[in-house]
Formats: sequence, C-alpha cells, structure tokens
Amino acid sequence: MTLPPRFPPLFGRLPTLAAPLALVLVLTACGQSDSDGDGDDPNLDGGAAEEADGDELVIGRISALEGAFADGAEDGERGVEMVLDEYDHQVAGRPIRTIVESSDTTPETAVDRARKLVEQDGVDIIHGPLSGSEGVALADYATSVPDVTFVDAASGSAETTLEDPADNYFRWHSEGAMWAAPMGPYAVEELGYERVATLAEDYAFPHSQIGGFLDGFCGAGGEVAETFWVPLGESDYSSIIAQIPEDIDAIYVSVGGSDAVDFMGQAIDFGVDVPIIGGSILVDETVLGAEGEIRDAALGTVASGSIPTADADIPEWQDFVSGYQEMHPDGFDVPSNFALLYYNSFKSLLLSLEEVDGEVEEDGGEALRAAMTDLEWDSPIGPLALNENRQAASDVFIYEIVEDDDGGLTTTQRHTAEGVEQGDAVWERLDDCP
Repeated sequence: MTLPPRFPPLFGRLPTLAAPLALVLVLTACGQSDSDGDGDDPNLDGGAAEEADGDELVIGRISALEGAFADGAEDGERGVEMVLDEYDHQVAGRPIRTIVESSDTTPETAVDRARKLVEQDGVDIIHGPLSGSEGVALADYATSVPDVTFVDAASGSAETTLEDPADNYFRWHSEGAMWAAPMGPYAVEELGYERVATLAEDYAFPHSQIGGFLDGFCGAGGEVAETFWVPLGESDYSSIIAQIPEDIDAIYVSVGGSDAVDFMGQAIDFGVDVPIIGGSILVDETVLGAEGEIRDAALGTVASGSIPTADADIPEWQDFVSGYQEMHPDGFDVPSNFALLYYNSFKSLLLSLEEVDGEVEEDGGEALRAAMTDLEWDSPIGPLALNENRQAASDVFIYEIVEDDDGGLTTTQRHTAEGVEQGDAVWERLDDCP
C-alpha cells in the first residue's frame, strides 16, 4: 500500500499544524512504507509474519504524526517496530495487523480516530495516544466502549488515570506530575534555587508537570515569582522572555516538540540570562537533534523524566539503546522518551496477549484485561506493574545536558528517584504554589 506523504524531515524544525488533517494510515502486514523515498521514515508495520497461520489480530493505533510532536511520534513508531520485530509480527500464532490513525495532539481528533477504529474497523484493542489532553479524552471515551481495551502509548496527564479511571484503560508508564515531582526538592536542595518563574503550554500534560514540580519545590521552601502560559504550538516567545523577572534564580520550562526548539533558540536570541530547569520533554532527543542553534541555551540545563541517560549504568537500558541503534541507523543517537514509552506499552500489550493465547474477541476482552492487570515484567528501565487505577510507577531520572567528546550535546545522569508512585492530585493550571 502506498502511503500519502505525512512526516516532516526527521531532524528538521517541526511545523505547526494549522488544522487537523483527516489523514488515515492503513498499514497491513504486507505493506511497506517510506513517505519520501529516502529510507528515513520508520516502517510502521515493520514487515510480515511468515509462519503464523491463525486468524489475523487487528490492533488499532493512534499516533500524533502531525503537529508539534510529530518527530516524537515518529520515534515512538520506531519503538513499536522493535516490538513487532521481537515477536516476528505475530502473537500466539495470530499474525498482527495494525491500523494506524494519525492525530494532531487535539482531543477531538483523537476521539474521532478512536470512533473510526471501533465503529468502522471493528477493532477490539487501541494503542495510543501520545499527548496529555488526547489521553484524557480517550480515557473518557473508553467508558462508552467497555469491551474495547485501550493501552496508552505516551500521554502524560495525571488526570487520565486519577479522575474516575476507566476500567478498560491501561497506562504502562508514569505521568507528567510523577516525572516532575523529584525535580522540585532537587532544585532547592541540590541546585540552590529558591525563587523561580515557570513557563508551560496551557493543556493537561504541562498542568501536571507544573503541579508536580511546584508541589515539591514549594514544599522544600521555594517561592514562585511569576508564571507564564502559552498555547500548544506557540512559536514566538520574545514577549515572554522580555517579562522574565530579574529577581529569580531559575526558570522552569515545560514545553516540548517544535515549541521547545523555538523557545530554546529564542532564549539565545533574546537573552535568557538565568538557568533553565527543564520539564520532561524540553531537552529530549527530538529537541537536541533538531536543526537550529539551541546549544548555548541547552548546555547546563538540568531536567527530569522517565528515560535514563546515554551513559546510565543500566544493562537493560543499554541493550535497548543498542537494539534501537542497530534497527534504526537513521534514528536519533539515543532513543527518545517516545520510543521508550511506545515500546514499553506495546510490549505490555503483546505480553498480555500471550497470556490469553491471543484470544480477545470471544469474551469481549475480559481475559486480556485481567491478564494485563496482573502482568509484571522487566522493561528497559526496570520492573513495571500497575496499581489499582491501572497506572504504572517507575524510576525518574534527573540529568544534565553536557558536551560529548565530539562537541555535540548529550545527557549525563545526576540523580535517580526510585519507584516514584502516582500522587492523588489532579493538577490544573497553577499560578502560584499549590
């Protein structure tokens, strides 16, 4: 099947989407894809199952291949491709076919795509989405289709699994507030920052990041001088940079994708002269690998998130990095947060499908969901299991952007917060200490 052009250049500055696109990617186990013919795009189906002779298992997938996080979603697809390769594109004798719906990070589009997968394609399993507000919307939609099993790919709003969590929605990664929580006290106690400003996109995931950070930061004695909120897709930070107070020790920034590239570039152009504390996707691989001069702003930035650094002494992580680099020589130097989260979530699904011999349709997915509830496994970042809200806990890594031996940018580990559990607060927009 020939796919329509969809991906921006892998390492290029990311475009901002003006309106949702009705882009539908239907990938079969026999299909191969490369949108621009240069070999850089991930192979979303990854190949074919040659030996499986059971009934085809169709999995619906929703991935934000348009908009500010398109590069992240593209790297997430590389993580899924790694899982499919491990399983030879089959599970319990059933060949796997994926139907991939492209979203644009808006909740409306994510739900529209999910309805299409359920009502038109008849899928019983959906893997996705990427962005926080999408996850909140899909978890709400999940309550209306209880026989469909949802496995979150990478969305990080705390609300998704805290506020009336759907019985059929599973999240195998920690969320934005959990990723930011250890940084709050660390900023006060280890970095010596007592007074900060914050800058974040105004939607569910950054709400969780700011809430998690300020909860710990203020609890350790820190003060908030000013808060700035921008819409997702903001490209002009000049007026905000001009308003950054002079009497602060640092600014905490929770923006990602193309917004992060734009902010970091303009931080140099317009002279941000205080240290930057990074949210979990401000200086990830998708940003550090982008074109544009962000080097001076990124160097020395300390951030926290779910992914270990390139030099982390974690054998399972190093095996994952090696596998990624071998399978995706045109990908990033180190897999991004999205590659890891897509990998862990999709592998959790296939491990659970193995437990029920690939049966999904006969009992409305009840056995699959029971298997997933009981599943525990050792992922590239450590053991994973779910709590009563079907939400995982994990280690959180605090790292710094440094120069590598070749003069490029890389990360080095500063601290690991082990087994960070989800809190009980559903964070909304904060303009001061909670």
